[in-house]
Amino acid sequence: MSSSITQRWLRQAVQPYPHNQRVFSDTDATLARWNTLRPKSDVYTFDDGRTQLLLCVHGLLPINYRQASYNIPVAVWITRDYPRLPPIVYVVPTNDMLVKPGKYVDVSGRCNIEYIQHWERKDEGCSLSALCEALQDHFSREPPVYAKPTVNQSYADRPPPPLPLSSQPQSQSQSPPPPPALPAKPHSTNYPVGPVQSFRPRDSPAVPPPPLLAPTLPVLSPPIPALSPLTHASPSTHSFAAPTYPPTPVLTHRPEPQHPPIPDLLDQDNDSSGLAGPSTSFPAPPPRPPNPELVRLQSEVHHKLNSELNSLSQALATDAERLRAQQTDLLAGEPAIKDEMARLEAVQDVCRNVANRTRQAVQQAESNIAELRRKGDPEVDELVCATSIVHNQLINLIADDNAIEDTIYHLHRALNAGRIDLERFLRATRLLAEEQFMKRALIEKIQSSTMSSPSIAPDWA
Repeated sequence: MSSSITQRWLRQAVQPYPHNQRVFSDTDATLARWNTLRPKSDVYTFDDGRTQLLLCVHGLLPINYRQASYNIPVAVWITRDYPRLPPIVYVVPTNDMLVKPGKYVDVSGRCNIEYIQHWERKDEGCSLSALCEALQDHFSREPPVYAKPTVNQSYADRPPPPLPLSSQPQSQSQSPPPPPALPAKPHSTNYPVGPVQSFRPRDSPAVPPPPLLAPTLPVLSPPIPALSPLTHASPSTHSFAAPTYPPTPVLTHRPEPQHPPIPDLLDQDNDSSGLAGPSTSFPAPPPRPPNPELVRLQSEVHHKLNSELNSLSQALATDAERLRAQQTDLLAGEPAIKDEMARLEAVQDVCRNVANRTRQAVQQAESNIAELRRKGDPEVDELVCATSIVHNQLINLIADDNAIEDTIYHLHRALNAGRIDLERFLRATRLLAEEQFMKRALIEKIQSSTMSSPSIAPDWA
């Protein structure tokens, strides 16, 4: 059922294409070959800013790389000139992937493998399914994406290094007292010179040590002296006992601090607060100025998005105006269409009536022909004789009239030739004219009576 629904949708989506049957067959074969691909219809923006509604086959293309199976997300846009021009192929990485630019894949993910280059030169024998197979083979050799590297723990979130060990003997009867809190604003220090680990209260956050340019080798330095408890309990003044040094220094290994990661120009300016010390005695450091490169890139991206949005808005506005004009034309043409339909229906009725009459006439003629064929050929006498006495008399009268007419004609020629004189011509012509008049009068009388009396009308009338 889903396949039939997809095919019905696909037949509607390929209607704007000039070679829609070829586009449908190639796309349907590709979807049947890879069930991880799906079709969609979306607006594609070309490099010159043009937008066009195209058919897109997108999804996951399975490959085998180093004896392991992977899925490459791709989007194949079928151009309107398909199959004369090849489709436009893009690698669409997910959030945890990055595009790996190469010879046939640029930083935007657009692919231009050798099969596409061959298609542009000669499109015979090229198809969408073969293009996907070529992409599969190429990506199996050179994957176009790689996993996004994980971000290391920031330097500010690392725990402080452990305190250096001291060789001073501690009392066997009691453990050393907890380290006291630092004074609010110390004016002088009596700490020995060398790497010193500062003490802090248990509930205060750790202060990260300053970054080092190179790993620190083990150094020989005096240990940190144990501080005696406070000599006075005044909350405003704190006194410390003089430090006690051991007779001989010991060799302590200072833990090697890790270098902070190199800051990226595209990182946000929100990591400066992690480097600030926990003590509220010192003023907060000034905010780090914005990165000019990051500001420039953000401005370019903002300008690019605005231009693309304006271009898309103009294209949509143009399409909307065109659709409104078409809607107006369709609404205005509805009455004309109805009037034309009514006129065509009337013409159809007239044509049906004429066709029925013609059909009846043809049937009558066919029946007459069949009847004549059944009777056979008539006799010769029947051809020159009528079927009634009145019609036979009419035939004889007409024959006599024509004979008298011919006789007068020949008498006139004989007169002109001098074979007869004028007296004989006039006497013969007068007699023939009287006889012709009587016969013509009788012919008119028979014809009038025949037309007024259908009962004596001949069969051929």
